[in-house]
Amino acid sequence: MRLHPSRTLTFCALAVATVLLPAQGWDAATQAQGWARQDKDDSFTFYDPGAKVLHTWMRDGGEIRTVPLGRLESAPSKWIIDPRGNAWVVDGTTLTQVEPNGRIAKNIRLPAEVGSVCWDTKGFILSYKTQEPYLEKRRYAEGDTLWTFGAKPGNKEALSNRNLHPLLMDDLDHILLGNGNDLNLSLINSDSGKKEGETSFKLGKDAAPAFAGGSLDRGPLCLWSGKNVAFASLKAADLPTAVRGTLQGQVLARIDLTSSTVEFLPTGLQDDHLLVGILDGQAVFVNPKGGLLLVAVK
Repeated sequence: MRLHPSRTLTFCALAVATVLLPAQGWDAATQAQGWARQDKDDSFTFYDPGAKVLHTWMRDGGEIRTVPLGRLESAPSKWIIDPRGNAWVVDGTTLTQVEPNGRIAKNIRLPAEVGSVCWDTKGFILSYKTQEPYLEKRRYAEGDTLWTFGAKPGNKEALSNRNLHPLLMDDLDHILLGNGNDLNLSLINSDSGKKEGETSFKLGKDAAPAFAGGSLDRGPLCLWSGKNVAFASLKAADLPTAVRGTLQGQVLARIDLTSSTVEFLPTGLQDDHLLVGILDGQAVFVNPKGGLLLVAVK
């Protein structure tokens, strides 16, 4: 599918936002809404609230799969498509397995709301909105727990001290876990759930700064596959004044996992655009008005 330049954004001559030309049928280029997560085959799965359907879409292949969610009582917040085409759907503190034909196969009670997800070939990982990180890895077959990381929250903690700890699966299937205070990441073994180390990033010669607002509901982490580079979505207001400079609106933190360095990049987009992936050297954002916007990254 060709890309059509729509408008040049304030990106310090670094990036141009583009929109994707529409294809036939349902097309994320013009119809995507809300949350999604890029899979390793570069597909994205979006929820269509009007039709109550999950659409799995690829830029060059268009829509490749649908899962109807009409039997759910409310709209989901997160989802994972397993190798058999089932959808594991999160709604509040409930995890539901939905078969490809829309039949509900299973409901599982969760200990708290889910803030972030990632997955590999063996299962999917849930990161909960809790003050301290708490993760669970669950099997695709039954949704049962393979391992946990951190202390399971009690009811009061889960309801009162929420925080978002974003997850990212790197090219080697290690889990990178963020926290709400800074850009540092914990490295977790995806097979065992054991912590293997922590990163410490630099901005120039200095340590990368903590966020201005302290503990935040963090935006997503996305991997630039094959580059060993991750991007974190931030608001300019989250950065200390000395670092923020002229940055406004949506900001990307470019995290070089090889050199352990960070660089803050403007996007020209408002805070309400949602980062969902990195595709062919472009950050993929969902426009709050519907559809996708692409911003070139380096």
